[in-house]
Amino acid sequence: MPVLGIDVSHNNAEVDWSAVAGSDVKFAFVKATEGNSIVDQRFDENWKALGDTHVLRGAYHFGRPGADPEIQAAHFAAVVGPRTWSTLPPALDLEVDGGLPPAQVVQWALAFVNKAETLFGQPLIIYTGGLWRRTLRDPDVPELRSRLLWTARYGGQEPVVPRTWARWDFWQFTDGDSGTVQKIPGVSGPCDCDRFRGELAELQALADKPLAPAEPPPPTPPEGGRPAWNGRFLVWPHAPVMNGDDVRIWQTQMRERRFAVDVDGFYGRQSRQACIALQREMGLEPDGIVGRSTWNATFDTSP
Repeated sequence: MPVLGIDVSHNNAEVDWSAVAGSDVKFAFVKATEGNSIVDQRFDENWKALGDTHVLRGAYHFGRPGADPEIQAAHFAAVVGPRTWSTLPPALDLEVDGGLPPAQVVQWALAFVNKAETLFGQPLIIYTGGLWRRTLRDPDVPELRSRLLWTARYGGQEPVVPRTWARWDFWQFTDGDSGTVQKIPGVSGPCDCDRFRGELAELQALADKPLAPAEPPPPTPPEGGRPAWNGRFLVWPHAPVMNGDDVRIWQTQMRERRFAVDVDGFYGRQSRQACIALQREMGLEPDGIVGRSTWNATFDTSP
């Protein structure tokens, strides 16, 4: 029997997740972010309410090629936060090309995936279909072949799978108006509905399996008193706000360098703005993320 799921955003208004949980729905993807800075206005309530049910939850980012992929990936990871139990892998929703030529969209997607997977510590799900097959002319991209594919076709016939993938894993079979329409308890109006290809036990294993996180680069050995980067990316926004000794050490050095930042041990808006200023000064990618290169640059006092 197909495993039924839904995907929602603020367009679905308020969702009664307890009613959804009482139906045949076993999983739900909710929109988290879009572009460089947009947070879906119902993400927090959807995410928290879903976490109180037995429905498996996953988050997705609506990608905007043409805007920086790494900043978008960091924005997505920061808003969703660390993975918790019964959480499906995060998904990239790739439906528009942003006016870029096909080859550049593919490169954008690869850059987003690489950055997001580093921050989440697990492989992404890719949602795409018509854009990939028609607008991008169905490229074969080996680097994405192992990622799970989520795609759409409204009606009884299975989706046409883009050349990069061997099969679909999640099938969006209706938008609530077209195809095999299903009324979902707890959702007012039309609702996107999805099927998972495997059995429920396989879906649960996908959500519960402690996937091996991306191994952080080895710490940089101290040089001239410089503390080593511990392999943790500092990003904002993040729930909860990232804090700890590494944040305080970094902030202390930033104050020494006369950047406007409080030494409070919390990596918030002010710290991110100071980070971007440092990155621009040092010729680094101004993504507001304290990773290895930014950490080392912070403690580089050479003229």
